[in-house]
This record gives sequence, structure tokens and C-alpha cells, in this order.
Amino acid sequence: MFFCSLQASTVRVMTYNVLNFSDENDREDDFIDIIEYIDPDIIIVQELIGQTGYLKFKTDVLDIIEPDSWSGAPFTNQTAQQDIALYYKNNIFDIIGTNVIYSAQSSGTRDVIEWSLEHGQSGVSFNVYGVHLKASSGNSNAQERLEEATILREYLNGFQEGTYFIVGGDFNIYSNNPSSEPAFEMLTGTSEDNDGQLFDPINRIGHWHNNSSYADVHTQSPRTSSFGGGATGGMDDRFDWLFVSQRLLDQSSSMYYVDNTYWAFGNDGNHFNDAINDGNNSSISNELANSLHDASDHLPVYMDVWFDDLSYSDLGVVITEVMVNPASVSDSYGEWFEIINTTDSIIDINGWQVKDSGVDEFTIYSNVGTLPIYPGDYFVFARNGDYLFNGGVIADYDYDNFSLSNLEDQLILMDTSGSIVDEVYYSDIWPFSNGVSMEIHDPLINNLIYYNWYESVLIYGDGDFGSPGLPYDASLDNKEQNINPGFYDMISLYPNPFNNEITITIKIKNDSKILIEVFDISGHIITILEEGLIYKGEYEYRWNAGEVSTGIYFFRLSYDSNQIIKKAILLK
Repeated sequence: MFFCSLQASTVRVMTYNVLNFSDENDREDDFIDIIEYIDPDIIIVQELIGQTGYLKFKTDVLDIIEPDSWSGAPFTNQTAQQDIALYYKNNIFDIIGTNVIYSAQSSGTRDVIEWSLEHGQSGVSFNVYGVHLKASSGNSNAQERLEEATILREYLNGFQEGTYFIVGGDFNIYSNNPSSEPAFEMLTGTSEDNDGQLFDPINRIGHWHNNSSYADVHTQSPRTSSFGGGATGGMDDRFDWLFVSQRLLDQSSSMYYVDNTYWAFGNDGNHFNDAINDGNNSSISNELANSLHDASDHLPVYMDVWFDDLSYSDLGVVITEVMVNPASVSDSYGEWFEIINTTDSIIDINGWQVKDSGVDEFTIYSNVGTLPIYPGDYFVFARNGDYLFNGGVIADYDYDNFSLSNLEDQLILMDTSGSIVDEVYYSDIWPFSNGVSMEIHDPLINNLIYYNWYESVLIYGDGDFGSPGLPYDASLDNKEQNINPGFYDMISLYPNPFNNEITITIKIKNDSKILIEVFDISGHIITILEEGLIYKGEYEYRWNAGEVSTGIYFFRLSYDSNQIIKKAILLK
């Protein structure tokens, strides 16, 4: 099963070299614009200057964007002038601990900082590593980077297979050439122990330096002019990375990288050897391009990570039938789906949600505060609740802000606690076609599997195939549910739910022979309210249910081969 698109489970991780940040009043607005737009949940920061830079980045940048939302992991003042820090959304994550990996071996090299975090909603624990390897080209610098990378790799190899970790920062690596840049091979290559092997989520491996083939992943430098320190020269190096452990590339795991979310922010691939704000930037606004240019000599890099924080309910409500593509009316009028209560208890669905993996969703709402489904009862949701216009569907609930794709989509039913009660993820290989619903024949079978679904063979309403509100075999002995408003109209069942007595109001548009019957949930006829010829006009019938038990009852109005069925709930 694949649920990654439920947005509540997705977080954004960002790394950013902020260029000697101490108390940078002239650049803080730029950082605010950038971070507010990206909206990360974890930020790995390089080149903070001591405790002052660590505190000021939070108070003067993050707290301005979202007051009280951000916490800083315990700060480690490194031996190098420039420090590394981590900030996280405190309503999403808890910090478990922090540690130093002593990778600094000489002047200008830095230790790696380790942070252990827990995602609060899912309980998944993982590690994040902040890295800033030795800068500058040349063999001696490459060898120092190798020393740092070797210490880090050996440390990561000490973890068990399947550990979740993210390694982010400024690696200052120019290429994947094992001779000129052995640090990259050390971090990402295979060895006798691969538990600490790092992976590029987008697998863009090569010689990045001054190579236009990698223009879209370059992160340094967004400047061509010299000001405020830092590197110039335009976009021509991929120094800044977010690496992941192998487990994060496995979409069956409880935490994984979300495909196609990795981005060197602001890089549109059209600024090779150029400033990021030169001319038009097709990926961001001119204002953001200017902020990136002025804030730092690096671009931030981010990606999204999904956590399995989904909870499931065993309430026993099952999605049993779905009309994806009606033929008698348009989709916006004729889409519907059906659920059933498979338990022996009344279930109140008021306040539940229906959503897909995208933006479509609605909350089930009743004006009276409850919306019960009785044991064995079917309940029909319709995009349009008026059977005169929706193709003849007798709906129990009329919804908005939700549509069903004719190719693939999702129906996710969630209770008031946010737990998933049932879900269907269908695609175009599932058994439905134009004007034909898909249905399951056993509500206790796994409805996530396409071969447990069938095309309906019963006709309802204006000629589409389906059995909304009824078992797939129409066990109330209804082979058709046709609605012909030219002859009659059942206006209402009132009150519904009812206590002992209910009023059935119908309007006959032509003199006709009719039959009005009442059935119980098992399909047995309880009584006949009317049978014979009646004349054009409006009629009321009252049924006293004093002799029958609480439950679901069906009212069928028939004219020749045409019929309409409504149901009511008897409460005693």
C-alpha cells in the first residue's frame, strides 16, 4: 500500500550555508524571505559564528517568521571559526540528543555534529548530521576532505542495517573522481560494511565543477560580483547536499524521501556561470532571486521526507461501491460512492472526513449533531444529492469539494480522531467503465486489491449500472431502480430518523397505478401502504411502526417497471 501523499505526514528538511552569520541586520530580511517561502521543518545551518550567530539566527530570522515554533538543538561551539547548528519545528519533532563526531584533524577542518530526533506523530527516530568539509581545490585539500569523510563513514558504518539518517551540509567536493576527490567515493561507495553508505536522492553523480550538464544542481555561487565576503564566479559547483541512508529510499519503510522534491532552491538550470538573479529566473520571483543573491554565496537545498504517522481504525465501515464515470449525467452531477456498516452496532459518522491523496476533502456534517449508520445499513454519498439531476441516485449525503478522477484516485475515510477507517486506491486497470460503477461482493474482503472489485450489472435511475444503497445482488428483489419523474415524485420521508410514526409524501403527476411497500433490512415485506389506481395530485401516507423493532426500513414506490427506493431509520 502506498500512502505518501497524505500531507500531514510530510516534512521538509533544508541545509543552508549562511556565510559567516553573526548578527547580520543587513541580510536578515533576505533569509526571512527565503525561509518563509521554502517553509522547512528542519534546517541544518553552516557558517554560524559562535553562540551569537546561533542565537541571532533563531531570534532575528526564524522567530520573526513563526514565533515560538522553532527550537535550536543544543549548540556545539566548534574549534573552527564557523559553526554548524540545527533548528527544528518543536510541534513536529523532539530532540533526543546531540553528539560530536571528531572529524577535524587540522586547522580549517571541522567536526561533524550529530543530532538524534524523534518525529512526534509517528514515533520514528532518526539521526541528522551537519557537515562542513575542508574548502578549496587542490590535492592537499582533497586529502583533508578524505580524512574527514573517512571518520564520518566509519562512524556511520557502526549503525545497524536499515537505520534512518540524513547527512546535510557544505561538502566542498568538486566531482566524483576517486583520484582527485576520494572523499566522495568514501561517503557514497560500497565497501565491506555498507550500513553507513550515503546516497544522492536524485542520483545526479558526476563531475559537477564548471560543467553545464549539471547546471540545474549547482549550489555555488549565486554571485558574480564581490561583496560581503564569500565566493563569486557564478553557478558552477555542487557543494551543498542532502544525502540519505539507503532506508530512506525504500518507500515501504516508515520514513522515506519523497520523489521529485529535492531542489537547490532558486536554481532554474539557466544560470550556469552566472548570478542567480541575472535576467529572468523561471523558478522563483525576482525578489526571491535577489534575496538568494544577497544573503549568501550558497543556495539552500531542501527535500521532503514522509513519515508513517497514519493510524488505522477497526470501526467496521467499508467502502463497497464507487461510481467514477457516470454516463447518463456529467461527473460533476453523477459521481457517488457507497459505504456499509459491517458491525452489529450503530456507528455515528458525523464529523468524519473523506479525502484523497491530494487536496480534495470534505467533512461529513449533520445539523442535528449525529449521523448514525445502523448495522448492515448502506450509506450513499453523492456529489449531487438531487436524484432528478444526478442520474437517479437516492443519496444519503450530498458532498462538495471532492471529485473522482476517471483514471486513478483515492477514497480515504477517516474518523474524528484522524484514523483511517477504510481506503480505496484505484487506477485505470480497476473494473469500471463509462456509466458502470465498481463494487465489491463481500464487504469483509480486502478492498485495496483490484481483483476483488467487479463491474456492476444492475441498472439504476437513468440507465447507468450500479446498486447505490443496496447489496450488489439487489437482495430486496429489485432488478431495476428506475426513476421516471414524468409520472411521480416521492417528496419526503418525515421525520427521518423517526420514532414509531413516519409520513411519506408523494406527488403524482399523472393518473397511475402505484404500489408503495415497506421492507426491512433483510428484504422482507413489512406492509403495503398503497396499491391501485390513484389520480394526479399530492398524497400523504402514515406508517406506524409500533409493532416492529428499531432498525433500517426501505420504502419502495413502484410504477410499472419504474421504482424509487428511500430508506428511513426507526429509533425507539
